Amino acid sequence: MICKGLNMSRRSSLLSLLLLPPLVALLAGPILRNQAQAETAGTPLSRPAGYKPDKKTARLWDSKCATCHGEDGRGITEQGKEMGIDDMTKAPYWKDVTVERARKSVLEGLKRTLNGKEQEMKPFGDRLTPQQVDALNLYAVSFFKK
Repeated sequence: MICKGLNMSRRSSLLSLLLLPPLVALLAGPILRNQAQAETAGTPLSRPAGYKPDKKTARLWDSKCATCHGEDGRGITEQGKEMGIDDMTKAPYWKDVTVERARKSVLEGLKRTLNGKEQEMKPFGDRLTPQQVDALNLYAVSFFKK
């Protein structure tokens, strides 16, 4: 045993030094993750100044989102009208949208009743990368003209 020649207090100190870093990491990990989630959860989704979508993101939008939300985000499609999809070009749509909420909606899907209409968006978590999800959300918020 490593501690054979040490007295009891030195053994305790050595043991504490060996166990402290993993214990701190174990306890701090969830705290730091929750803090980061709380910070992100409250961040309003907005496009950076000078944002210009690339063609790849526009094609991705057309293939995954435009059926319901429309090519221009106004929701004026057969499916969009049937589900009562709100107009992304208007401020009320973005009122409560945060970065985390937008990501979650795309990754996990959405199923709700709003204004008496059933709205359902299938989850894309198994078909889109996190970078694609963020790119699509930025593309969507670019429809909003202040």
